[in-house]
Amino acid sequence: MALATNTATGAGNIEAGYLNKSSLCAFLGGTTKPLGKSTINDWIKERGFPKPIRLSQTLALWRVSEVVQWVEARASANDDYLEEAK
Repeated sequence: MALATNTATGAGNIEAGYLNKSSLCAFLGGTTKPLGKSTINDWIKERGFPKPIRLSQTLALWRVSEVVQWVEARASANDDYLEEAK
């Protein structure tokens, strides 16, 4: 399954294992209401979201595996929190 691809770089292909910022926002928020790009920046600063791999000043890529691992860790922490609240 491929997400929206940045035609200039081809960096939006999930099968390649890397996402550019626009594709990352769609990956996390969905294509109908993608996550805001500034939210990614906030998460990097405040929530330990994976930092991008910088290939140039204008091209940054995120490893899909690191993003999925971060989401799973957040889900696990949330599950633990909900269990404790019972």
